[in-house]
Amino acid sequence: MRLLVENRFALLGLVMVALAALFGVASALGATGAGTGGGVAEDPEVVEVESATRACPAPRGDDRASELAAFAPGNQQETGSLSVAENSGDDDRLGTAERMGQPWSEDTTDADRFSVARAEDGFATGLEVAQITLGEDDPYATEVRCVDPSVSTWFTAPGGEALQGTQLLLSNVDDDPATVSVDIYAPDGPVLAEETRGISIDPHDDEDISLTHLVEDTESIAVHVRSSKGRVGASLFAERTDLGQDWVPPTTEPAKRHVIPGVPEGGGTRRLVVATPDDEPATVSARVLTPDGEVEHESLDDLSVPPAASAMMSLEGPMEQQPGTVVVESDRPVAAGVAMERDSGEDTSYTAATAPLEGPLSTTAVVPANPEDTQSKLLFGAPKSNASVVVTAFGEEGAQGESQQVDIEAGHTLVAEVPSPEDAHALAIQVPEDSGPVYGARELTQSSDDDRATSTVPLRPAPTEVALPAVSDSLTSAVP
Repeated sequence: MRLLVENRFALLGLVMVALAALFGVASALGATGAGTGGGVAEDPEVVEVESATRACPAPRGDDRASELAAFAPGNQQETGSLSVAENSGDDDRLGTAERMGQPWSEDTTDADRFSVARAEDGFATGLEVAQITLGEDDPYATEVRCVDPSVSTWFTAPGGEALQGTQLLLSNVDDDPATVSVDIYAPDGPVLAEETRGISIDPHDDEDISLTHLVEDTESIAVHVRSSKGRVGASLFAERTDLGQDWVPPTTEPAKRHVIPGVPEGGGTRRLVVATPDDEPATVSARVLTPDGEVEHESLDDLSVPPAASAMMSLEGPMEQQPGTVVVESDRPVAAGVAMERDSGEDTSYTAATAPLEGPLSTTAVVPANPEDTQSKLLFGAPKSNASVVVTAFGEEGAQGESQQVDIEAGHTLVAEVPSPEDAHALAIQVPEDSGPVYGARELTQSSDDDRATSTVPLRPAPTEVALPAVSDSLTSAVP
């Protein structure tokens, strides 16, 4: 018994020595730049973005042409690289950009798996990459933002009653395997299925998961892709008809407040889709900001969302065919997005909640070049205070056009009329220091004499600089 007690004290001594060593490491880590208040750095260091990876899903549909479009305005760095390759782990590249500040594209019509764009140094600052698919005979337009591989991605969309197909495309762009699970929230609660649990994806491999049979009896869904090992690029493709197809943009993580920009003008349905992952019900209200200001309508108040479930709110009555920005407020964290359908039912598009363009580090957004014979339209919303953006076009050869300032009145949505080159061109959007937060989206249109097809993508900050996390001389600095 005495030997056991002695061993206990010896073990305790070893633990205390180890803890002292850990505190010593934490103190050393926090010694530089530490201020008062426990050694937390008062002014976190801000550094330029040095690398970026984007995962682009294989294009969908027949008799259509696709291209991957990228633009990096660059910053202080004069060197760098940007290349695109098939997600195979090989060094074979589909294409390489030549210089910063010049719109760049690569044909991906024949791609049958994810493409991966990798940027270093100057090309990584402010980088944005999108894949655009157009009809070769009839109008057809889809645009998907190539995503950052992540451990958590949320989507909201109509359910199977409104769609013929719902495909979730996953890609592991890293050298280590990844394991993910897919949570689906429907109006009656979570959709449980064995095939959505513990999905293993090998290094540089893709996975195409059909959700259609899981959501065919629902009117709205939220999809959460979460990783327990590694990270993945996730994209969701929704198909209503052969022409009514589009990518559903990822939305921000569940929160009590969201702003959804880019609801276009025109007839047809406009539906807000929300979902809560909590085990408590949520009550959701919406504010709609149009060019005439905020709309007051009783249908926008007190939408009840059951626990761990989704719900839908009609917006076409309050919006009255005007373009708009939707502000979602809830007493519980929710995910949110908007599904849109034109009168004919042959053209659908989606938009989602996004982060604002605001200082000090999220002041820039980039719109990759639109293909020839298409039109771009920018929609901006300013929910809190008066705001402005400066829009600059960059032509095919990198020639910079004249910058134009666009002012947005507080509580309004503005469709910007920005002069731009007739040929394909990229846009750089900058928020001045004295501007309030701005939320925006790009509406891309391909049209013919009799019809048109549209796709909407929310603008997301494309930072040129990031703040390094603060360091503290505490045990948590050394032990995550």
